[in-house]
Amino acid sequence: MALLATLSGNRDVTQLPSVLIGKAPPRTDLPLLSDPASFLDFSDVSGQVTVVNFFASWCAPCRAEAPALEALSQQLPVIGIAYKDKPEDTDAFLRQYGNPFSQIAVDFDGQAALRWGLYGVPETYILNKQGKIILRHAGPIDKGVMDRLIMPAIENAR
Repeated sequence: MALLATLSGNRDVTQLPSVLIGKAPPRTDLPLLSDPASFLDFSDVSGQVTVVNFFASWCAPCRAEAPALEALSQQLPVIGIAYKDKPEDTDAFLRQYGNPFSQIAVDFDGQAALRWGLYGVPETYILNKQGKIILRHAGPIDKGVMDRLIMPAIENAR
């Protein structure tokens, strides 16, 4: 399908393909930032369109997309996964740039990110009401990305 879209000139070459589209998120046994004895639980957002965002305190584009994630969090759950970050650095980042996340998990070694097929941070996934991944966006979310990709995918999933 991607090849046909590329050949016909209809494929957005700025977007990286993902084998996870149409599938449930990979198993993600990650501790929560707020309570390391508890783990990320997608059942908390079951039946809801949900955003999953990989970010890091050391990531400059993650800072730039903070307002977009805040706007999204006013409409639906946004789950954050802190990628290869120290909890104290993640906490400082959230104090400075805001915390739009309903849950924040910590991927200390990056193994969960590998299972998701992460290219780098920030990277955002949208899950439909059935818990399937319907969109992956690699890079920061700005107004253009929000209008062109994110909001249409969310509206389609509702």
